[in-house]
Parts: sequence; C-alpha cells; structure tokens
Amino acid sequence: MGCVNSKEEALAVPPGKEFTDITNNYDAGVLSVYLTGGPLTAKDYKERLVSSEGTQTVFMPQSSYTIRYAFVSQRGYYPDAPNKANQDSLCVHTYFGADAEQCLFGVFDGHGEYGTQCSQFAKDKVPENLLNNTHFAVSPEIAYHQAMVLSNNQLHRSEVDDTMSGTTAITVLIRGRTAYVANVGDSRAVLAERHGDKVVAQDLSYDQTPFRRDECERVKRCGARVLTLDQLEGIKDPNVESWGTEEEDDGDPPRLWAPNATYPGTAFTRSIGDSAAERIGVFAEPEVVTKQLSAAHPFVIIASDGVFEFLSSQSVVDMVTKFEDPQEACLSVVAESYRLWLQHETRTDDITMIVIQFQGLEDEAPQMALPTPSGAALDFSTRAVPSMAGMALRRLPTTRLAAIEGAAVSVEELQAELRLLQQKKAAQAAAQTAHAAAAAAALATAGSGAGAAEGRPSVDEDTGDGQGPSWRTAEEVKLLAQATSSNFLFSGMQAEERADVFTLFERYPVKAGDVVVRQSEPGDYFYVVESGQYDVFVQAGMDPPLLVHTYSSASGQPASFGELALLYNKPRAATVMARTDGLLYRLHRSAFRSVVAAGGQPSATVRTLRGVEVLQCLSLTQLQRLADMMEEVAFEDGEYVIRQGEEGRDFFVISSGEVSCTVKKNLANAEEQPKEVLRLYAGQYFGERALLTAAKRAANVVASGRVVLLSISRGAFEGVFGPLQDIIDSEAAWKEAVAMQREVLSRKTMASGLQVAQAQFSLEELVARGLLSSTEYSALMLMEHKASEEVYTVRGRGGEDRTRGGEETGGRGEHKASEEVYTVRVTSVADVVALAKQAVVMRSRDVTRSLEPSFFVPGVLKSFKDNRVLAEVLMTVGLCTLDCLMTPLPFDEPSAMYIAASVVLGLEHLHWSGVIYRGLSVHSVIVTEGGQVQLVDFRFARRNEGRAFTLCGNPEYLPPEVVEGRGHTESADLWALGVLIYCLMSGETPFASPGDDELRIYRRIVSRHLAFPAHFSPAARDLMERLLQPDPTARLGGQGPASLRHLKRHPWFAAMNWDALLEHRYLPPPGIRERIYNFEGVSYAQCDPRAYEGDMGWANNF
Repeated sequence: MGCVNSKEEALAVPPGKEFTDITNNYDAGVLSVYLTGGPLTAKDYKERLVSSEGTQTVFMPQSSYTIRYAFVSQRGYYPDAPNKANQDSLCVHTYFGADAEQCLFGVFDGHGEYGTQCSQFAKDKVPENLLNNTHFAVSPEIAYHQAMVLSNNQLHRSEVDDTMSGTTAITVLIRGRTAYVANVGDSRAVLAERHGDKVVAQDLSYDQTPFRRDECERVKRCGARVLTLDQLEGIKDPNVESWGTEEEDDGDPPRLWAPNATYPGTAFTRSIGDSAAERIGVFAEPEVVTKQLSAAHPFVIIASDGVFEFLSSQSVVDMVTKFEDPQEACLSVVAESYRLWLQHETRTDDITMIVIQFQGLEDEAPQMALPTPSGAALDFSTRAVPSMAGMALRRLPTTRLAAIEGAAVSVEELQAELRLLQQKKAAQAAAQTAHAAAAAAALATAGSGAGAAEGRPSVDEDTGDGQGPSWRTAEEVKLLAQATSSNFLFSGMQAEERADVFTLFERYPVKAGDVVVRQSEPGDYFYVVESGQYDVFVQAGMDPPLLVHTYSSASGQPASFGELALLYNKPRAATVMARTDGLLYRLHRSAFRSVVAAGGQPSATVRTLRGVEVLQCLSLTQLQRLADMMEEVAFEDGEYVIRQGEEGRDFFVISSGEVSCTVKKNLANAEEQPKEVLRLYAGQYFGERALLTAAKRAANVVASGRVVLLSISRGAFEGVFGPLQDIIDSEAAWKEAVAMQREVLSRKTMASGLQVAQAQFSLEELVARGLLSSTEYSALMLMEHKASEEVYTVRGRGGEDRTRGGEETGGRGEHKASEEVYTVRVTSVADVVALAKQAVVMRSRDVTRSLEPSFFVPGVLKSFKDNRVLAEVLMTVGLCTLDCLMTPLPFDEPSAMYIAASVVLGLEHLHWSGVIYRGLSVHSVIVTEGGQVQLVDFRFARRNEGRAFTLCGNPEYLPPEVVEGRGHTESADLWALGVLIYCLMSGETPFASPGDDELRIYRRIVSRHLAFPAHFSPAARDLMERLLQPDPTARLGGQGPASLRHLKRHPWFAAMNWDALLEHRYLPPPGIRERIYNFEGVSYAQCDPRAYEGDMGWANNF
C-alpha cells in the first residue's frame, strides 16, 4: 500500500466486547478480530492487515482540543488471484506543512491494472500539490480544486499507464476547528453528530456515480453512454433507465461507455487518472465541503467503498460509537465489512478506514486573529514532529505562514474566484455536446476553402483547463486541417479519423510571458497556433537560454509544435514562451491515441476463425487479415448456399441468421428427400475444407430464413497467403525443428552438467565477469561460478592467454578449462519499481517462460529472485553484442547474410510461438564464441493478441505503423530486420544521421527517405526495399510466420543452406570468425544492485 507497514504485535480486544478468537495456532501471536468464518486463517488475515500500530494522538494547541486517530487497511481476498496487491493507499499528515493546527487524512482507492501505482501516486502528489498551492493559506477550496486537477495531469505525464487505471481520492483537512472535505470518486467521509441521545451519520461527501442524476446528465453531455452490462449486451432495453438508487443496486450498476465502444466501463464519474474515460467526462475536479467542528461532533470517518458496499453510513457510525478506542473501531468495522463481502460474494474488495476522534471540543476555542496577507497576525508553530512509525512521509517544504505571506489577494476575492470557477464549469458542462458528424462535414468544407462558421456559440470563456468542446466550428477545423496537413502523424489518417481528432483539441489561451512547454519536463500536448507569437529557447548546461526560433500566426501556414508528445512523454527539448497574448489549440496524447488505436482488439469474426481446425496454423495477424478479406453475401429463405456433391470452392462464416445442413444418402435418387442433420447459427462456420482442396461437398447448406454470410474463395485465400497446405506443412516443419533443437540442447546441458533439474546453485555463488549490454534497469552479464574462479582464463588480441585468479581485469573467458560460465539477465528490483516497469518485466518473463529453447533464442536455464535482483540464467555463453564486432568497418555481405539468416530463424521461432519481438537492433543481438547469433533482449516482447499500440524499441528500427501509433503486428519485426541488414553492411541505419533527434528520424521513417550506398549489391537492395515497405501487409515475410519461407527464398539468401544453419552445422563466414578471434573482450563489471524494501508481490510469478 506504500505508506504504511503491517502490524506485527497482537491486536488487543477490549473487555466486554464480543468477538471470535481465531488463533489457529499462529506462533507469532494471537490475532483477535470481530469476525466469524471466512476462508482465511488467522495468519492469512493478519498478513493482509495494515494498521496505525494503535491509536495515535495529536494536540491542536491554538484550538485547544485533541485528535485521536487510527487506521486499518485490509488487502482484498480474490480466490483466483490470492496475491493481488492492495490497491488502496492512505496518508496521515499531522502538523501538515509544519503547522501544529493542521492535519491531513486521505484514502485513495485504486482500480484497474495499475490501480496500486495510481493510488500511491495520488497519495504522494495530492498533499504536495495542496500544500504548495498559493491559495492554500486562505482558500483551501480553490487549492483543493487545483491540487486534484494538477495531480491528475501529473499522473497522465508519469510513467504509470493510467489509460484504463486510476484512483478515487477522499481527503479531510482539519485546520483548527474547521474540516475541509474534498472528494473525487466513490470513497466516503462521514461525520458523526449528536442529536440528543442519538449519534447520527452526516455524509460529508456524495458518491460520484451515475446513480446521481446530476452526474449522470453531466457525463452524457460529454458524450458518455450510461448503460448497465445487461443493457450493453442487449439483455435489457438500452433506452430504458433500468437502475434504481445506489441502495437498490442489484450488482449490475450503470456504467460509462464511450460512443460506439465497449470501454472504459467505469461505475464512477470522477477519478484521478483514467485518461481514456476523461474524454467522456470522467474528470478529477473535487466536490469540497466545509464543516465547522463543535462539541456535537465526536468523530469523523473516511473510508474506501469496500466499507460501504454492504454497510450504510449510519451503520458504520453506530459501530464506531460503541468503541472508545479508534483502533478497535477500525478493526471491528473492517472485520464486519469482510464478513459481509463473503456473505454476498466469493471475494472481498480492499477495505480501508480511518477514524478521527475529537476530544475537548466542548471547551471554547481560544480567540485568534484572522490571517492576513502579511502573515503578521499568527505565529504558527513550526516544531518538527517525528513521522509515525512505518509511515515514512516526506515533510513538505512550504508552510502555511509562507503561503499567507505570498498571497496577493483577499479572502473575498478568492471566494469570488471560486464562485466564478464553479459557474464557468457548470456553463461549460452544459455546452459540451458530442457532434463528430458536424466536424466531419466541417473538415470537408475546410478542404474546399469555405470558412463559414457553423452557427454554434464560441467558447471564448474556456481557460484551457482541459475541458475543450466536443465540436469545432468550420473555421477551427480549417485551421487545424491546415496546421496538420503536412504532419507525419496526421497525413495518413482518413477524413473521419481527422474529424474525430479535431473534436479533441482544446482551446488554450495564454498571456505574454506564459511558459507553454518547459525544457526537460515531460510533454503530453501537441499545440497549434491560432494567434500570438511564441519564442523557442534552448539551454545547454549552465549557459543562458538561447532564442532559436519564433512561432507566429502571421505566416501563411499555421504553426504547430510538440508533436512528439503525441507518441510518448519524452522530456521537452526546448522551452516555448509566449511573447504576446495569444490562443493555442492543444491535443493530449491519450486523446490522440484513443482515436488511432481504435479497433485493436480481435473482432467476433476473428474469434470464430480461431476455432476453425484447419486454420490453427494461421497467426492472429493472418486471421485478422483473412477476416478483412471476407465478403458479405446474403441468402433468402430456402436458397441453397452449397449443394451436396458439387466442388468445394468457398468457406463461410455465419454473420446473422441460421442455416440447415441436409444430406441425401443417394444423390442419384431423385425421389429421396434430403434429411436435416445439423443447424448452424450466427458465429459458426462451414465449408472450411474448400480452402484446402476442391473435394466435393458432403452436404447441402440451405438458408433458414434470411441469412448473411461472410465468405472467401480458395483462390482469394491463396492469392494472399499461398496454399493453406503449405502453411500447415511449414508449421509442422517448425515443430519438428523445435523438437530437434530441444533434443540437442538437452544433450549438451546434460553433458556439461547444466541440466535444468540439476542446476543446483544460487545467485550468490555467481561472480560477475563482464558486461554484454545494459538498459536503464537491467543488464546482460557474463557470470562465473565461484568454484571455477581459479581456472578461468581470458584471451587477448592474437590469442595470448592469461590466467585469471581473482583480479578484476577485463577480458573474455576461454571457458575450456571451466564450463561453469553463464550469461545472466539481471534486473534491478529497485530500479524497476522506481521506473514503474513492473508490468513490463513480468510480461517479458511470461514470454521467456513460454518459449521452447532454440539455437537462436536461448532458453532460461534457471531463474532467481530476491529483494535486489530478478535474474534469468540463459542456456548460452555470449561473447558480445553485434555492434562490438562492427568496428572499425561494417560487415561484408556474406557475413551480413549469415547474421541476417540467423535472425530470420530466431524471428521465425518467435512468430510461430505467437510472440512479437520488437527489440531488434545491433545492440540487442549477441554473438557467441562459436559465431552463433542469438536474440536475448525481451524487454519489448509481447504475446501476439491482436494489434499492439505501444511505441517501444530502438527509434531507428521502428516501422511507420509503430511511429504513427496505428497498431502493429509481427510484421514490425521484418521492417526492423531490413534496418538491421542495412546497418550491418553500412555501419549506420537508413533513416538516421549523426545529431538527429527522434522527431527527425520519425519523419524520415514515415516519409521513407531511403537511399542505398553504392557498394550494396542489387539483390541486397531489392531485399531491403521489400522489407522496408511502409504497408505492413506488403512486407516480405510480414504475413505471418509461414510467409517467412518467401523471405528465405529471396535471391540474396541463395548461398544460404538453411537446413545446415538450423541444425547448427553451418560454419560462420571468415569475416565473422576473424572478428571473433580478434575481439579483445567485454569490460569487467560488478553486479551489486541496491536492496528494495517495499512490497514485491508483483514479482511472485517471476
């Protein structure tokens, strides 16, 4: 959970309270909880609990009362994911901002794949941004609003993927005797209030869900569809609002869906993160409630929705009232919530709760002067108080006194600003009406030079706070079309796509002196200039900024800048500052990618094709293309689709309707009536054998009512993919090759004593001997077993041997005297967590675990895991990466051909295994002492589960479809192969020159500026031309793994004996053998990453 640690001592139970003691012989202590039953043992339950280590106390000296607080957080129980991380986070800041009169409490409930990271990010950033806000001293309401929105924007720009993940945020700021409650989402704050003998629950926050009429209408105005799952799936009428109140929720709440899409499906209307949902109105603006505390208020509760799923606010207040100790109250409520979850469900949500108890509010508060901008009226205590054990909260630097001293406006002005802000937001929400069709029409008008406005009101009041209109006037569309017409990211779009993108641009007014983008800060907006002048400054080191360019609206072509931010959040290369007042339009990366990435998931037709037995040999990419090729044809009731006995030519998938399959025993008997043997419905198929052979049909297929079919002929199939039987044979040959390599590698490992089952050693027994390659969080190391240190030898230039004892010298191993030298992929746990790469690392591990070993893709012999490193010992001993052998001259063609052929076999192995590599470059391919070429860098690899949209890999090797973000398949690896061959023969890549930035490289890639050196042979040029095809479907070898047979038959590979290379019988060319012999060795490197003390549950399956 990030900011708190688990309680280790037993949790005491007060005398006279009823509870069930479930010790289960747990030696570490007796855990007593108010709980009966459940699937967890006492030890399991205790391990899932995090607490405040008892009730904590803080005294408010100026206000003369005491706060007693405690918290408990319980990790949810999921039977199918028992190690799922707790996605709740919380913060407790006493003496907030070094002010003895301020405390901040918060609960953040994460959701989605990266919900844990989102909640932890918000838990850190919201307090920091709140305290640093200039309005915080005298108007916490405005400060809260800006802090939440800023935290949301920072999360978008961070390394955390918040496309479909985010967090709620419920915080209570106690300043003196005033409580400020800010809510984003559906966590809750509840105040207990005494009314005579009763203690009544008063909600200080209101769940922001579609159950609320105002929230439901607001998100609809932003383009959201509000439907339950039953409505989405057609079980219930989508036009009838079938849900009641939140208390009447039947387990199928109303959710938010994008127009014509089945995402994001959020059951809340506000959150921090969730960038995909932001375009349909899910934003991070809080609702802020202010409450004066008095003697009538014994306590306040803040909790995640795991508490309130089955308990009302009043029920929770009633339970807490029974306890004098906040810690005991938390334990009781959390245990009861847990029990109710398991009573109604088979799992439990994460459950987090903070109880804040007030003592001494009965006394009259001391009289204090109101704060003034000068700050002279109050002398705030700034004594440092140690952080609570386990909290490890960073002290924030800005104090309230400093904020007051820096304030330049009065309280009245700030309150007026807040009212204006709220009015503007309400007006803006009312103005947001989705109208993509109008934008498309305006785009066509813009193309013909028409400039008449559409008769819609302007949005001049928009202040650029991220809520742009969902429509554009004709003049605006014309401006955006002109500004993006020559931009490589927009030039390949269809008119409908550009229209969709233009609706997502936001108006962004600026004043003279405003910094639009700042050098070195992450960028996530692309800008188009409508008016004003904008100076571009570049600063090198400590030198003063240098003015290098000025963007202006005065030129004929509208200016634009920052397009690299649409690809990823790379730090800005320059600062752009407004010289004059002006107006910009800006487009966020997540909004842009939501359009270009549409349709990335396999269609229903593809899912049907995956179940066809004879098509099992086709990759998902091939199936997607096959689905695209199929033509729609309709038959009326009684019409024959195919007839028994006729030659088979076409394969059919039923799109809608149904068909009857009938058979006659004797076709020559005209009197015999066909007998129905089968009925097929939508989503099923027939006639698949026609793709293999022209054999006669075994049955009739007759339309039963109107039926719509998708069909493809054998000729059309073979025109694109070649004969299906050849593909089946290719897959069978690959499987035979895998079996052969498995057998050979098994014999080798057994002979060398490295059989997987017998590889009995630990990571501590390995000593680093050399560094093959490194990344920001991992390294490929040569490591040796300690037992063989004394016989490890290295060879320098010319073969001179030197015995290594234990000295730290460079060089490479001879390895003949000792076989126990390994290539180890070492990943730093601390660096992975710092860079939020946990999902990337585990995805890579899932890929390497699934692969059969190969000569060209070495398998994993053994894996290790501790709090410092994640390590994989590979079944190979590397010498160096390819780039180390390319100096001083590039390779000759025979050597380049040998390397490229080895890479082809490696890619073939991966593609048949259903993996896209995406990591090809001369820096990531290793060579062994025997001259074997192998693929070992799986940072970017992923299962082929449809088009991928992540921009990853070496920029110089990326194909156009990756740069443009339009989705890519395994064909991207073939483009990278073309770049690799070019680099092997020339020493440089085809689309980059020394000093180029990535933007220039990407522009060249998309425009395909390709020139060949004079020494390239015609065959080599032709091969690279065919590999570097902008159209991925036209790329040689890019139509699935079976199509690599066409690549192998290219004339450039005429001298290659593919069988000998596959069977490890091919001698590397002299050019490679000579470079290996003269290679001086990799540099010595140590392997000692720092320890990581946090939660490593994400690496459980490493």
